[in-house]
Amino acid sequence: MSVEQENAAVGAAEENPNILEVRGLKKYFLIRKEWKLVKEQVPVAPQAPAEGEGEPAKAEPEAPVEAAAEPAEAAKTAPEGGEGTQEDPQEEAQEQPQEAFKTKHKLEYRKTYVKAVDGVSFDIAHGETLGVVGESGCGKSTMGRSILRLHEITAGSVVFDGKDITKMKASELRKIRPQMQIVFQDPYSSLPPRLPVGEIIGEAVKVHGIVPKSDYRDYIISVMRKCGLQDFYFDRYPHEFSGGQRQRICIARALALKPKFVVCDEPVSALDVSIQAQIVNLLKELQQDMHLTYMFISHDLSVVKHISDRVGVMYLGNFVEMGSKNAIFNSPMHPYTLALLSAVPVPDPHYHVNRIILEGDIPSPANPPKGCKFHTRCSHCMDICKEVAPKFIDYGNGHLCACHLYPQEPPAPQE
Repeated sequence: MSVEQENAAVGAAEENPNILEVRGLKKYFLIRKEWKLVKEQVPVAPQAPAEGEGEPAKAEPEAPVEAAAEPAEAAKTAPEGGEGTQEDPQEEAQEQPQEAFKTKHKLEYRKTYVKAVDGVSFDIAHGETLGVVGESGCGKSTMGRSILRLHEITAGSVVFDGKDITKMKASELRKIRPQMQIVFQDPYSSLPPRLPVGEIIGEAVKVHGIVPKSDYRDYIISVMRKCGLQDFYFDRYPHEFSGGQRQRICIARALALKPKFVVCDEPVSALDVSIQAQIVNLLKELQQDMHLTYMFISHDLSVVKHISDRVGVMYLGNFVEMGSKNAIFNSPMHPYTLALLSAVPVPDPHYHVNRIILEGDIPSPANPPKGCKFHTRCSHCMDICKEVAPKFIDYGNGHLCACHLYPQEPPAPQE
C-alpha cells in the first residue's frame, strides 16, 4: 500500500471509527409454499320466520286451571333453602338461546421461512477483527454473505464505509465490490478447476481494472508472494495443490482487489492443525501490512482467541453475547457461552474441566421457540425466559449479553 493510500485510510478512520455498521439485519429463506385445507367454526345467524307464519298455537292443558296453580302455590309456601326455591337448570338452558355454528372448509396459501439471521446489530472498527462463533446452522455464514450482499437481505441496513449498501443498485454496488471480499470455507469447491492460478487470482483484477494490462502479471505474482505462493504456480491448476496451498490461493484472490474489509468464512476448518497456524499467522501479517478489517467466522474457539480483538457468540440467528476477547474468555456471562468454552479441549491431562452438557439439539430456525431461543436447552431457564425475549444490553466496557439472569435495563452511566 502506498503512502497516499495509508494517509487516506488513517483519515477515514479518524472521521468514522467504524468501517461497518449493521442494524437489524434479517435474512429469511423461503423453503415451502403450499395450499392447506383448514377447518373453522363459523357462527350461523338465526333465521327470521317467514311472513304469515306466526308462533305455533299452544296446546290447551288437559288438567283444570285450579290444579295447575297448586304447584305454584306450593312453591311460594316452601321454606327457604327447600326444593321449592331451586330453579331447574334445564329450564334456564331452554330460555337462553344457544348460538349455532357450522364447520367451514377453506384453502389457505401458506409460506414457511427459515429465519437464518433474525435481527442482528453490531459494529466493526477500522483494522479490527471480529470473531464470530456458534454451532453449525446458527447463521454465521449467512450473515457474512448477507453483509456482502451475496444474499439479498430481508430487512435491516448495512452501512459500509459510510455508505448504505442495502439501498444501492447493482451498478453502484459494483464500484465498491473490490473493497469487500470473502474467503470461502471450502478451498476445494471455491476454486474453478479449469482455470490456472494466475487467472483465478487475476480475473477480478481485469474486470475492475485494478492495474494496467502491462503490469498485470507482475502485480499478480507480487500478490502470490505475499500469500506464500511461488512464482511458477502462476500456470498451474488447483488440483495440483494441497489444501493449505489452495486456501492461500483463495486468500490471494481476495486480497488482489485491495480490499478494506474481508469476511473469512471458516478459512482453516478444512486444514490440518499445523497448516491452520500458518494461515492464521498469514492473515495477521497481511492485516498489519494492508490495514485490513476482518470478520473471522469459525468453530474453533482457540483460533478465534488467537486472531480476534472482539468475539460475538451467535445462537439461532441472533447474538447472545459480544465483547472483547478477554471479557468473553475470562468472564463469560451467557450460559451458552459457558457451555461452548467448557467444550474447548485443554492439552493437560491433569487439568479437570467441568463440562457443561447441553441437552437436546438446536431448534429449527423455521420454527424458533418463543421467548429466549436458548431456553429449551438452558439449565437456568425461568418462566419469563419462555415468554419474553431478553434484550441485548451493554453491561459495561462493551460487554453485551442477552439473558434474563441479568437486569433488563442498561446500567446507569458512571459520572
